[in-house]
Amino acid sequence: MSAQLSAALFPRKHARHAKASKAGPVLVAGGMTAALAVTDAALLSSPASAGGTVAQFERLAQCESGGNWSINTGNGYYGGIQFNLATWRGLGFSGYPHQHSKATQISAGQKLHSQRGWQPWPACSRKLGLSGDGGYSGSGSVSASARTSTTQAAPTRTRAERRAAAERASRSRAARLAAQQAAQAAAAKAAAARLAAAKIAAVRLETAVQRELLLVPMPGATETALALPTTPRFDGHVITVADRQVKLPSVEAWQRQMDSRGWDIAVDGHFGPQSARVAARFAAEKGAATAPGTVDQQLWDLAWTAPVTP
Repeated sequence: MSAQLSAALFPRKHARHAKASKAGPVLVAGGMTAALAVTDAALLSSPASAGGTVAQFERLAQCESGGNWSINTGNGYYGGIQFNLATWRGLGFSGYPHQHSKATQISAGQKLHSQRGWQPWPACSRKLGLSGDGGYSGSGSVSASARTSTTQAAPTRTRAERRAAAERASRSRAARLAAQQAAQAAAAKAAAARLAAAKIAAVRLETAVQRELLLVPMPGATETALALPTTPRFDGHVITVADRQVKLPSVEAWQRQMDSRGWDIAVDGHFGPQSARVAARFAAEKGAATAPGTVDQQLWDLAWTAPVTP
């Protein structure tokens, strides 16, 4: 075997930063030219000249991407060891990392490792116990893209860690929403309680006013006048027998007043046939223009202001 052919088939190892050979094609017997192609298998089986072993990067890929060398989740990191595009291009590679073979990605990882060690993969390198800085000293020989922050060079968290963080954020939002809804419900309950208390107070006040409407006899007179010069406010609703199914405070007040004047009438708040007959007779007695069997503003006022006929 010639010395040239032996050198082509079994090249000696070069130093890490040695320049690539510029030798042309090798001539073999018969004048034929043999082109020696470096395959993925050769890259994976050869010793790592840049930094980090193939086995180490395979373990790293299991941690970073589950060993999926063609992964692209859309988070800005690609391939088995999760390069971002700026770092990948800064290392001199084209396209996207996940579009290249496993061997090419490992080669790029070894190149980055020679510049920065395991710093671009802090979480997984700690988890796997990987150590060594690959000779990185921060000198000017390192490219600008390689000197970017760890966050830019490679993901600082695994997918599981990112998923856990998203779940925590979701639970926090749900807790805030629940607290807001609880506060709104408490405010609505308090407002309803205040409204109910106001209604009760209004009813009690009306009842107290009605109890004060007493008839006082006038000495030496044949009729009785009211002690109070004022009349309860008429609410504007003309009372008719159509209201008999509903208990109305105004009906009850009018019935109580008519009862105090001596009329035979039930005080129950329902304006039934008996109340209608009393209203008709009272209107006729006082000469009111009220429709028979109803209580309007005029008949209401007369119930409190007209003299009581014995």
